[in-house]
Amino acid sequence: MMRLVVSIDHMGRTGRRAGDKGAAHGSLHEVDLTWRIAESIYQTGRERHDIILATHGSYSERHAWANKHGADVYLAMHINASGSERADYGAFFHHPATKKGNGDRLAELMAAEVTSLAHRRGYKTFKARAIAAAGDTWRNARYTIGGLARPVGVCCEPFFISSPENRAAFCNTDALLALGRAYLAGIERWHTSK
Repeated sequence: MMRLVVSIDHMGRTGRRAGDKGAAHGSLHEVDLTWRIAESIYQTGRERHDIILATHGSYSERHAWANKHGADVYLAMHINASGSERADYGAFFHHPATKKGNGDRLAELMAAEVTSLAHRRGYKTFKARAIAAAGDTWRNARYTIGGLARPVGVCCEPFFISSPENRAAFCNTDALLALGRAYLAGIERWHTSK
């Protein structure tokens, strides 16, 4: 049994970021999409794992709770956005300082499961990838998992809300729930291989 903290980032933030709903496209908001993915992780895995949904407080407060309470895995739930409609991939970010075989491997397995899901659903050109959240380019992704000491953290950005193809493939309840199951499958493959 693992303890997973699934942080629905943007939801419940305090301070100057209160009311933040993340990226948006028309009536679609990031928190509404990530909530459904988190729901699926919880519903699918709750009999096998201790799954805590984090929906309140700053990211640093969520990290501190996960560190203190022995989380094994911490997911920072996001949906990506770009100024270009051409952005068309999924990203699973791991901290560059993570010991080899931990964050990098977990992100790789989660990305592989999401790619496989997209291909099974007929989206053959889609690719999710594992990315080290290093340097200035990925500082925002690194911030979402940067305060973790014990748990292995992954910042999950499975698709772009700004991409018409991504919206068509993933912005429906069935696909969002399937993404949650894919995340959990990757996490369980990682845990079994340790």
